[in-house]
Parts: sequence; structure tokens; C-alpha cells
Amino acid sequence: MRTILWILLFIPLLAISQSSYNMNLLGTYEWPKTEGNDIWGWVDPITEDEYALVGLNDGFSCVNISNPANPIEMFYIADLNSTWRDVKTWGNYAYITTEADAGLLIVDLTDMNGSTYWHVSQFTNSNTGSSVTFTSAHNLYIDENGICYIFGAGSNSGSNPSSGVIFLDVDVNPTNPVYLGSWNDAYVHDAMVRGDTMWTCCINMGKLFVVDVSDKAKPITLTGWSTPNGFTHNAWISGDGNYVFTTDERSDAYIAAYDVSDLSNIQEVDRIQSNPGSGSVPHNTHVDGNFLVTSYYRDGTTVHDITYPENMIQVAYYDSYPGAGEGFDGCWGTYPFLPSGNIISSDRNSV
Repeated sequence: MRTILWILLFIPLLAISQSSYNMNLLGTYEWPKTEGNDIWGWVDPITEDEYALVGLNDGFSCVNISNPANPIEMFYIADLNSTWRDVKTWGNYAYITTEADAGLLIVDLTDMNGSTYWHVSQFTNSNTGSSVTFTSAHNLYIDENGICYIFGAGSNSGSNPSSGVIFLDVDVNPTNPVYLGSWNDAYVHDAMVRGDTMWTCCINMGKLFVVDVSDKAKPITLTGWSTPNGFTHNAWISGDGNYVFTTDERSDAYIAAYDVSDLSNIQEVDRIQSNPGSGSVPHNTHVDGNFLVTSYYRDGTTVHDITYPENMIQVAYYDSYPGAGEGFDGCWGTYPFLPSGNIISSDRNSV
């Protein structure tokens, strides 16, 4: 097996081929001896160089993609082996979780030698001054205020504060985050936060919960509902905050759109599949303006026009995996927020 970073460009109504529609391949980078997982992007504020931050089963890689035709791996940090590794950024730091007991990996991205990083597993409780510990977590998200949300945490000592969501402040001291509180109603696989609202994906329950996190010490669950295929994997809110989009990580599952402008009267307005009847599995979806960009495992990177959320239309795709149908091979993650407009996607494995 091999892992591939794909650098793509979405060009509406231009690029059409057997394995792609309205997307051009600009470049690739391969790790021939490991499998990959999540991907995120980062831009150097001084040089404006663009980077792909890639999770691998055996570590973390930082790749300069400023020249898409010639990506260059700047550094690699070896870590405990795990299928799951997720990446987010705050300022000049990358934060990486894994389900191995490696703690929270914090990487200083101003050091392109990859020699400045920390594994942190103990965090000071801002309310009591005591120590809170977790050594593993499934995923994370960092909001616009520098609050890091840790999902599905565990501890090799069994003393983790929550397998739901742990709130850490990474703004005041990026390398020594402070524990602010937790949400404990259910196991959380992933979530997305904007303002004081957390869109919380409880995969085992098959539900999306809306949580008021204005008080991190006392979060309040506002409402929740079941998603179409009962395995709620991720969610992303629209730019105007009126719609949320969800994926269920199951064969032949849907991307669903909901009107959430009135939390007392949430309405599903549309649902769509990339390749109906094929058994393909959606994974992570992100809203980028009027487009929904999704990593769709064996269907690759897909783009839907959500100008009218009640009528989502697939307008582009790049199928990076040679197989088709049901399975968790192929495109694990995608990141559509680079200033260049390029989309970067991580292929979990290829043959």
C-alpha cells in the first residue's frame, strides 16, 4: 500500500475525463511504505508558502506545496502507530491527535527542520488548578477564538475527563494548553464549532447535537436529531449559519442538508449521494463558500454546489482511487481553504 497527497484545482465547466469532472490534478506526493489519514493546510504568514499537514499511520508529515508540480516534504515526525491521526492549526502551531497513547502532539511550524515539538498529556484545570490527563483522542477542532475541542479522548490510566468533548485554550499559551471544561452527554467522533455553538457528531448514536458552549464549564445541549443513515460522522455549518451539512460513514450513505435557522424547528431540506447504488462511503465534508467539498473514500474528492441547499448539485470530482463501491480505501480527507484556491486531499492508500 502507499499513501498519496493529491493537489487539485476545481475549474467549473472545463475539465472532464473518465476519472475526473471539472477538476485538474496539479501534483502529487507519495509515502510508499505507510498508510495515511487526515489532512489540513497551513500558510506561512511571512513567506505565504502553502503547506499540507498530513497524518500518517506512523507519524506526521509537513509538505511544501507552493509549487504543486513539485511538492517537497519539509519534515516528518515519527509517532506511535495508529490508523487515526487528525490535524488542526492555531497560529504557527499544528495540533495532532491520535488514538495511540501519544498525547497531544504540538508542532512549531516556524521550525521547518521539524525538531521543535511537544507531546502533552497533562493539562491544568483552569477552575481548580488540578491536573487533567488524556493520552489519546480520535479528533479535534480549533475555533476562531483559539479554543481546541478534543473528541473521543481516552487515557492509558483510565482517568480521562471525557470521551465526549474536552475544551482546551491554546491561544494564551499554545504549547501548554489549559483545560476549561467538557461535554459528557455521549461519545463524540467529530464536531465543528462557530461562535458559541458546537455541532456535535455522536457517531454511535447516529445523531447530531447542537450544544451552547458559551460557558465552557457548563455547556448546554440545545437540541439534537438523527441523520439519514444513523452513523453521524461529521458536520459543517454554512457561511451564513443557516444550514448545516452532515455525513454518515456508511455504504450508500447521504450527505444531508438541514435548515437550522430556527433551532426549535430544524428541517432536512435535501440529501444527496455521490454515486447512488455503488455502495460508496462519504467521510469528511467542508463548506467553502457556495460549495461543499467532501472526501468520499473510493469516489475521491467531490464538490457539490450548495447555493440552494434544498437542491444540492454535484459539480466536480476527482476519483483518486482505482477501485469503486463499498470500502474505506481511497480519499480520507480534503482541505479546500488555501488562498491559492487549490484543494489538497489525502489518499489513505492506493494500489
